[in-house]
Amino acid sequence: MATITSLACGPQATNQGNTGQTLLINGTALTGATAAKIGTRTVSVTVNGGGTQATCTVPSGCGVQNVTITATSGTSNARPFYYISPPNLSGIDPVEGSAATPAPIAISGDSLLTTNQVSINGDPTTAPPTVSSDNLVTATADVGAITPVGANPWFQSVDVSVRTAGGTATLADAFLAYDTPVVTTLTPDTGPAGTEVVIDGQAFVSDSIQVTFDGVQADLTALSDVQLLATAPTGPTGAVDVVVTTPGGSSAAVTFTYV
Repeated sequence: MATITSLACGPQATNQGNTGQTLLINGTALTGATAAKIGTRTVSVTVNGGGTQATCTVPSGCGVQNVTITATSGTSNARPFYYISPPNLSGIDPVEGSAATPAPIAISGDSLLTTNQVSINGDPTTAPPTVSSDNLVTATADVGAITPVGANPWFQSVDVSVRTAGGTATLADAFLAYDTPVVTTLTPDTGPAGTEVVIDGQAFVSDSIQVTFDGVQADLTALSDVQLLATAPTGPTGAVDVVVTTPGGSSAAVTFTYV
């Protein structure tokens, strides 16, 4: 007697899926089968694996439907198959961050409960996504998944994709990944509070650039993507760290000496 032992649909290989995906029917005595039924719909099957496996394409449907297969040895038992709606993505948070040191991204939408993979910049995350609800998933890109631009404009648009049992959805250009800023020189590198300091380096871009002297935020003007003009705030006498921060992260500290 033909027997179905399990169902494996799509890349996630479960008994959940959607129209158009390939369904693998595992069992015994499936030799000679030419058709299976998913709910009331009859689909053609291809038998392989010495009569232990058959494949078919999932027809349109919804809800929970029983799967049976008819082989030379007769009609099998029924196994439930769950139709899952395709995912729909509405947005992410945050929408910008570091290319070199990725932070978690919260992805919102609908039909996300069966999420089994998130890809950022086309690369699936190594750590599995965290599914909070049918409307929220969190994932973090692997370090190295996004290659810094290394030149102007110092940032790039990145696609975010979510794969569920129901299919895959993509938000194109959903995230801006910024290069990490680098400070090379301060001119001058000594002076009293109120000194105007020219900061040379790279990746000085975005609307949220900050410069700090000893952790105190300074007034600044962005002269270009490689040069800033900052006014040294009140600080202690002696050497302090100057750091530039953008969505791409914080630069290595350079020294300014208050006199």
